[in-house]
Amino acid sequence: MTKNQVHEWHERDDESGRKRYFRGYWNSREWTFAVLDPGALDWERVDKPGVGIWLALRDVLWRKYQRRRVPFKFVERVDAVLEEMGVPVPGTEAAEE
Repeated sequence: MTKNQVHEWHERDDESGRKRYFRGYWNSREWTFAVLDPGALDWERVDKPGVGIWLALRDVLWRKYQRRRVPFKFVERVDAVLEEMGVPVPGTEAAEE
């Protein structure tokens, strides 16, 4: 696996319609997350990421895996975290075959 990687995505805020940016950092041992709100000057670290952030990261990694940009090990690690949280993991039957 690559030593350090950054994966970014954004979501629209339902109330204001503005984009909120997210970053997932892989530092060879663990994932850390940061968020950038509209109007903020710098990224703010997320200490306890919720299920929504993990699912969004998994979606980003799954799409990158399908385009052969990241190894399947990244998806497996995020799936393991989701399973520990008690969240059913979306189907990956095609990748495991």
